[in-house]
Amino acid sequence: MNKTLIAVITTVLLAATSYMSQEDPLRTMYQEWKQQYQTRYANQFEDEYRFEIFKQNYNYYQEVNSRQSSYTLGLNQFATLTDEEFESIYLGGLDDSHVEVDETITSFNYPEKADWSDKLNPIKNQGSCGSCWSFSAVGAFEAYFIINHGQKKVYAEQQLVDCDKYSYGCDGGFAGNAIDYLNKNGAVLETDYPYAAVDQNCKIPSGLVKAGGRKTWTTATQAYEAIARYPISVSVHASNWKGYTKGVFSDCINTSTNHAVVAVGYDVEGNWLIRNSWGVGWGLQGHIWLKSGNTCGVLRRLDQVV
Repeated sequence: MNKTLIAVITTVLLAATSYMSQEDPLRTMYQEWKQQYQTRYANQFEDEYRFEIFKQNYNYYQEVNSRQSSYTLGLNQFATLTDEEFESIYLGGLDDSHVEVDETITSFNYPEKADWSDKLNPIKNQGSCGSCWSFSAVGAFEAYFIINHGQKKVYAEQQLVDCDKYSYGCDGGFAGNAIDYLNKNGAVLETDYPYAAVDQNCKIPSGLVKAGGRKTWTTATQAYEAIARYPISVSVHASNWKGYTKGVFSDCINTSTNHAVVAVGYDVEGNWLIRNSWGVGWGLQGHIWLKSGNTCGVLRRLDQVV
């Protein structure tokens, strides 16, 4: 064989070996990730495509973490999704401009910190349905009855997804108006209307449990005072929350809103403790800390069940 050809082949083989040795750890991580999340793809092409996204996400998270930021990113159930896919599937808290702000909150000496997270129902998971708005509304509704009346019932997001025609089911909706729906029509227990993570025909439009109404706030002081009483529904911009694992998140893209959650507390520095609806495997057992102020637009829309 020609010595030049042998040299070329040897170089290629060495390069391939070096490449594989660098890639193997990530390939192993990817296989372990698929096993952990019980994920299988339709064919080898799709599997390789998802592996490339997995690598890109991993490398990006490593880069961010190397900056020693106040928060940490890592691989979770969203590790094989692009940012665009993540937004289109899991974000659906629409920004309603029709906000009537109530300025009548009575100021009081609220505590320097509050945390209702361990008093509420277990974290829920909206699945691959843009129904965060219904989870935010039901979360605030449940919190009102748990904290104020000691009634720890689990109410049905699917009722809102199917029956609240002001919103758009899995294509997004308005948490504040969903609270109004529950107060007008009454909430249904989740056991009577199980969550399906898909749009369905309305089966049970009304229930027996109603609160008195809703108030909307827009300032940090109002938010602290409200949360000190019990959790509230808030809207945020969550496009880059995909890989959050811990710490105080501050690196938001902007302050417009595309996701609805529940504010369940704050710390002595004024950072917000947020309850999400992506399961306990995301973030801090389903929660995220947001930096004080209007981080991720958290002060744009604050709705409290009353």
